[in-house]
Amino acid sequence: MAECACNVIALRWEEEERINVARVNSDEKFSLVFSLSEVIETNHFVARQEELAAIHKTLGSGTGRQAVTLHGLGGMGKTQLAAAYAKAHSSDYSAILWLNIKDEDSVKQSYARIARRILREHPSTSQLVSITDESQLDESMRAVKRWLEHPKNVRWLMVFDNYDNPKTPGNTGPRVVNIQHFLPEAYHGSVIVTTRESKVNVGRRIKVGKLQDIYDSLQILSDTSHRDGVIDDPDAAELAKVLDGLPLALATAGSYLDQVATSFAHYLHLYNTSWAKLQQTSPELSSYEDRRLYSTWQLSFDHIRQQNELSAQLLQLWAYFDNQDLWFDLLQELNDCGSGWMLQLIADELSFNQAIRVLCDHGLIEVDRFSEASEIESKGYGWDPETAGLVLECVGSHVPDENTQEAWATRRQLMRHAARCSGKV
Repeated sequence: MAECACNVIALRWEEEERINVARVNSDEKFSLVFSLSEVIETNHFVARQEELAAIHKTLGSGTGRQAVTLHGLGGMGKTQLAAAYAKAHSSDYSAILWLNIKDEDSVKQSYARIARRILREHPSTSQLVSITDESQLDESMRAVKRWLEHPKNVRWLMVFDNYDNPKTPGNTGPRVVNIQHFLPEAYHGSVIVTTRESKVNVGRRIKVGKLQDIYDSLQILSDTSHRDGVIDDPDAAELAKVLDGLPLALATAGSYLDQVATSFAHYLHLYNTSWAKLQQTSPELSSYEDRRLYSTWQLSFDHIRQQNELSAQLLQLWAYFDNQDLWFDLLQELNDCGSGWMLQLIADELSFNQAIRVLCDHGLIEVDRFSEASEIESKGYGWDPETAGLVLECVGSHVPDENTQEAWATRRQLMRHAARCSGKV
């Protein structure tokens, strides 16, 4: 009896061993060596621990397809955040695939590169046996999607980077991209999307905003300028405050200071007096897709102008106001002296709100939910004395009587606007 029991146990062990070997072989068939060769990474990724934790919590919970959309203004570090997550959690996935989805051709090219990568590591993969170097892009894409849709291939992560021209209501031009055409149909795996458009809604939406801790800003200045003592330098701290937690602006400043003997204080002077020329002559940053802060924001501006001319005009006008607290009633003071587009903008609150919504969609402004005001996160492109005078007249006309409720708070807001352009008239 004892010998019989031992034989049964031995047989069970052998069966379990065969099952484990089969499972390992199945996993290996769908495993790819971790690589981020498609991404130009920054040497020092700073902060973003809260966002990293939110991504991990979302992608690591539940069953079926899990997805996250990282949205925010260009230059906020969305790509670097996705790359940092992929590096930190590479062991959680059998394969991590990076695709550039800035347009349809780019994402199809990404799929073709993935097909070649799979075939290098698994030449006998049945879903791709017919794929050669001469295969059409659409054919390669379909083959990779079949591989991703296999019921045993469920532990992959796809990163769709630069989804900045998505098909959304109001954005239906000939060059828009519909991400649904490029996602595998099977309801498994994990997906990260990076975009400047807040209307993109693939899974959980996580906003990538400004750095809140000035230490993180100083760390970027230190890492990119390669200077000692930056963390304790009061001039560096002042520059960090002005750059307002914008990672690309901080990295641009640091890279410029790495190549010249200019002090932090003098860079701040150049920033305040010759912003556009300074940005155009700053070194390119390989870790950012659009290379320079100026070109990054210009790209957003051009896209806004295509969608809504009034939004673009409002953004340019905003350069003459302080970057906080702009509201409809204030701009209505332009009724008596504004130009045609201004009158169209403030014709009614719906027109104003529509222009605001487009700027919100591109991450350029934030609406204060507790007031009627909005705040902007960017900087103006130049000065016209006539427009500056018009803004001063607008601000002066809106000053409330001392007996008006909350008069002091309104006057304080208006003082910031007046100070912004008083020296430019």
